[in-house]
Amino acid sequence: LPRELAWLGGTEVELWIDQEGFRAIRPMMRLMGYSPRSRSLLPYGERGVSSDLSGGVAEFMPVKRESFAFHYATLDGPPMLRRVTVGGDESRDYLS
Repeated sequence: LPRELAWLGGTEVELWIDQEGFRAIRPMMRLMGYSPRSRSLLPYGERGVSSDLSGGVAEFMPVKRESFAFHYATLDGPPMLRRVTVGGDESRDYLS
């Protein structure tokens, strides 16, 4: 990680996914790497932003490999991402 992103080290992200309010799953992802060579929203950099921060991807991987079964029927809704938590902190809403 670039020095400016050292705070990102050890970050864990949890996705809350359910189908119709039940069959909830909460897969946990951990920061596994950082790639400075990627597409950026600021392709040529911006004044005051280092080139390391103007483009890059933090790569998160699941803590353990799991598969999940959801129902599929005409009247069943699809699984929905309900919440994203970072570091176990449920006080913030990252989806709204």
